[in-house]
Amino acid sequence: MHPRPYFPRRLSLVLSLAILLTGAALLAGCGAGVRPAGDGRGAPPMSVKEFYEFCSTLPTPGACLSDPICVRYRTELTSPPPDLTGCLSLCRQTQNALYVDNLTNGCGPVLDRAADLCDQFCRRRASR
Repeated sequence: MHPRPYFPRRLSLVLSLAILLTGAALLAGCGAGVRPAGDGRGAPPMSVKEFYEFCSTLPTPGACLSDPICVRYRTELTSPPPDLTGCLSLCRQTQNALYVDNLTNGCGPVLDRAADLCDQFCRRRASR
């Protein structure tokens, strides 16, 4: 009588262990950079150039051009108020000024994105 080979059992054990360790490493890596939402702490300040690059998009099928919206915000953010409240107020005022025109031309989502990026710009700037 020949002894049963242990190789398949050992191989399956090694593979199972490797899969578990890989999964644990991936999960640990994902959780390392988690920060509370909305406070901007820990993120480096956003430059006006970065704001514009994040804001600009290709034209949508409905022919929405992001450039007029992003250029307006870029102009406003070139010399923002020094305090967070004033900066956020500037973002809201700019969004309100652009709202009606961009609601009717299908650019509402682009305006929402620009307003969110403006908020991030202010919060990241204030957290330095």
